[in-house]
Amino acid sequence: MRDKPIHKAVLDDLGPERLHQVADELGTGNRGAKRVVGETVAALTGSLAEEAASAHGAHEVEQALDEAQEAAPAGAGVRPVKGASALAGARPFAGGGLGGGMLATIIGRTSMPVARAVSQRTGIPMAQVSRALKILTPVAMAAVSRTAKNRRVEAEGLSGMLAEEQRATRRPGGALGALARLFGGGQSYGGGRHRA
Repeated sequence: MRDKPIHKAVLDDLGPERLHQVADELGTGNRGAKRVVGETVAALTGSLAEEAASAHGAHEVEQALDEAQEAAPAGAGVRPVKGASALAGARPFAGGGLGGGMLATIIGRTSMPVARAVSQRTGIPMAQVSRALKILTPVAMAAVSRTAKNRRVEAEGLSGMLAEEQRATRRPGGALGALARLFGGGQSYGGGRHRA
């Protein structure tokens, strides 16, 4: 049996409270936040697939995912207490846990392209997307790591697995296709409540 798609795992791991925090950072409702979760997973898995396209890059991504797995308990991180830093709720990055490891390196290389892609596809300003990614990225990396581990994907298979996850999220029956039908075409998902 195939495990759940990464975007659904991220939504489950976030839970209602953190999804609401994401919506607040974005200036959207929960539907808009769910759309951003899907776009984030699609952009992140696409960026990681590109990173993993070479043998060297694949080993770096594998190492980053191992670090994310080691730092995150099963079922992602603990939920933060209201008012706590968003990063404190995600164990992989809690307390400066990014350190100087490969996880920090990979996130550093992919964060700007992911934020830009999500902003362009949703119409939500990049500053707001970047704030939401501080909550989403640790959860998404833990979910990607779990998926790779559950599927027993080694370094050489990461690019293919990640590219397939990106396609699954974007295809008409996937999360983004369903949300696009709900909202209609290429409409912005911010609901006009963007903060600068």
